[in-house]
Amino acid sequence: MKKVLFTLTSLMIAFASCEKAPEDNPQNPAGGAEPTVSISADQTFAEDNTAKLTLTLSAAAEADVKVTLAKGDVESGKTALTADFDKNITIKAGETKVVVDVEADTFGLEAGEYQAAIKIASAEGAKVADNAVAYINYSYEFKPDVNLYADEQVSGDRTAKIRVALVKATTKDVKVTLADVELSGLTVSYEKSVTIPAGQTEAEITMTVDVPASLAPGIYPIKVKIDAVENAVKGNVSEATINLSYPFGVNISIDGVFDDWNDKNVVTWTLPDGQVLYDDIKELKLAANEKYVYMYAKFFDAGYSFNMPVNIYIDADGNPATGGMTPATDNNTAYPPYAADNQGLEWYLEMSFHDGDKYNDMYSWGTIYQYNPDSAPGLSVFGNLIALSVGTYDGSQISCVGSIGDDNIAQVEIQFNRSFFNIKGQKARFSLKIMDGMNNWNCIGILPQGTASNLEDPTTREQVDMATINLPTFVE
Repeated sequence: MKKVLFTLTSLMIAFASCEKAPEDNPQNPAGGAEPTVSISADQTFAEDNTAKLTLTLSAAAEADVKVTLAKGDVESGKTALTADFDKNITIKAGETKVVVDVEADTFGLEAGEYQAAIKIASAEGAKVADNAVAYINYSYEFKPDVNLYADEQVSGDRTAKIRVALVKATTKDVKVTLADVELSGLTVSYEKSVTIPAGQTEAEITMTVDVPASLAPGIYPIKVKIDAVENAVKGNVSEATINLSYPFGVNISIDGVFDDWNDKNVVTWTLPDGQVLYDDIKELKLAANEKYVYMYAKFFDAGYSFNMPVNIYIDADGNPATGGMTPATDNNTAYPPYAADNQGLEWYLEMSFHDGDKYNDMYSWGTIYQYNPDSAPGLSVFGNLIALSVGTYDGSQISCVGSIGDDNIAQVEIQFNRSFFNIKGQKARFSLKIMDGMNNWNCIGILPQGTASNLEDPTTREQVDMATINLPTFVE
C-alpha cells in the first residue's frame, strides 16, 4: 500500500514539474498568449523629408497594445539624423498594425549621408521582437530657399524687372517656374522658367506689358509668384505685386536740354496737312507726372527786341462744360479753333517767352487769370476770370527755360505745378498761342489748329479740340 501511494505521489510531482511558470507563458488581459510586436520602416526618406514606420503584431490582441518608441543607435559607420515622430503609439484591439509618420529634421545639416534609427523601447500587452529597431537612410543635398522680388512699378517703357534670389548658392542649377498672370485688359509677357546657374545666387528677367490705347486711367496691380522650384525650396517671399499706374508719369527737367521729350509717353501735336492761318508754332508736346504737367513748344522766333507775348489756355479739369471761354476774336485772332461751347477754361495766362536770346522765366512778366465760378454764365474770358498779381505766384508754380537756334527755330519747355493750377483729375486740356507784339499782338502761331479753306476768311478754319492729356494719379 505504501508503495502504491509513493508511486502516485511521484507521478503527481512529475506532472506538476512539466508546467511552465506563469512568467514564462504571459497571458493578455482577455486570456491567451501575448502577440509579438515588431517594427519596420521605409528604406529612405522621400524628397519631402518624410517616411513611414510600421508597427506590426504577430496576431491581433483582444485589448489595446501600447508601444513606446525611442531613438535608437544607428548602424556602424552611419551619421545619426534627428527625426520627429510620435513616441507613444496604440495598436487598437483587433488590429495588427499601425503606420507612424516620421519627418527628418534637416536644420543645419551639411550635405552627406545620414540615418535615423527608431526602436521599440517597451510594449504593454505584447512582447517585443528581437532586434526591434528600424533604420531610415537619408541622402541630404542642400536646397536653399529661393525668394522672388520685383520692381514696385511698371516703368514708362512698359517694362518691369523680376528677380529670383537664393539665400545661398548651391552646386546645382536651380530652376524656378513662375505662374501665369491673369489680368483683364492688359497683356503681360515674361519668361515663365528662370534658371539660377550653379554657384550663383540670383537671376533676373524683364516683364513687358502691352497697354492698349483704350485703357482707362488708373492703377492696375500685376501679381507674380513662384509656382514650382527644382533643387531649391520656396522661401518666405514667393510673390510680389507690380503696379501699373496709367497713364505713365514722365519726369522732365526744366533745364533747356530737350532730350527727355523723346519719351514714348509724351503726347505730340503738329500742324495739320494743308493750309493754316497761323503756322509759326511747329510742334506742341505735353507730358505729366504725379506733381507736374509739362509743355514743350518748337516755333519760329524772329528775334524780337522785347518779350514775345504768349497766351496759354488751360482746362484744368478736362471738362469743356465747366469754366470760362475766350471771345470770338482776340487781337485779330479768330476763334474757333476752340468753339465757345468747347473751351471750359479754368485758367488764362498772358505771359512772355522772350528775354534776349533765352527764355528764363514765366512769372516775372504777365498775368495769370483764374476762372471765377460766381461770375455770370456766358461771359468771355475777360469777364469771368480773376487776375492774380505777380506776387501770388513764382517759379515754383510755373517756370520755363528755352533758347533760340541759329535758324531762328526756338524751343521752350514749361512746368506747371498741378497743385497750384488745381489739375488734380485724370485729364486736362491745353492750347498755346504766340503773338507779334509789334503788330497789335496779332497771332502768328497756335496749336492745336485746324486747316482753313480760305486764308482770307478766318471763320473757315476747322474746329479742333484743345490738346488733351490723360494724367497720372495726383499726389500732393
